[in-house]
Amino acid sequence: MKFKTMLFIFLSSIFTGQNAYANSDSYEDLENIPEEYRFPKYDNIAHPPIDVEYKGKKGTALFLSNTFDDGRRNLEVYFLTNNNKELYKAFEIYPYQYDELLSIFEYEYIENKTKSKSILILTKEVFKSSIHYRYFELPVLIDNDGVLRALYFIGDDALVAKIGCIDNFKTKKRCEFSTKEGLIKYLNKERKQ
Repeated sequence: MKFKTMLFIFLSSIFTGQNAYANSDSYEDLENIPEEYRFPKYDNIAHPPIDVEYKGKKGTALFLSNTFDDGRRNLEVYFLTNNNKELYKAFEIYPYQYDELLSIFEYEYIENKTKSKSILILTKEVFKSSIHYRYFELPVLIDNDGVLRALYFIGDDALVAKIGCIDNFKTKKRCEFSTKEGLIKYLNKERKQ
């Protein structure tokens, strides 16, 4: 864990430091580089790293975020594989998708007589007359090459959006999963059906 924490701190400093390719003598203006080609600069560790163990393999999930001009933040999840050879971006939640990060945790469950594990991210978004809660699930699995990975599948977001939960102030309807404990209870109930 110490090695991974130090690696995380080191990577954070790289992400927030000056662009290594910048040359002060260069006549090129780096601000003209399109956003999609710029190296991201993170200004916040959104959540402490989580060490994940599944079927004898270990990996680490890292959570970073940027603060934008309007004060909103994104969340990017990186995963360091069990062989410590690959650090990849597993998932991103964009600023317009949430106001507050409520909880991030591991969740174990049994599905089709198989023990499975996921990383769950619970978020909250506040509106005038309601609060919307959403969760994102990153299944943890062992890939064909024997490496532990956390993956977010394309199309999952549409499914998750359908099971968002709302606290409505006008009708006094309250969300089942506005807390970590409530989400675990909700998912356990849903998986039994």
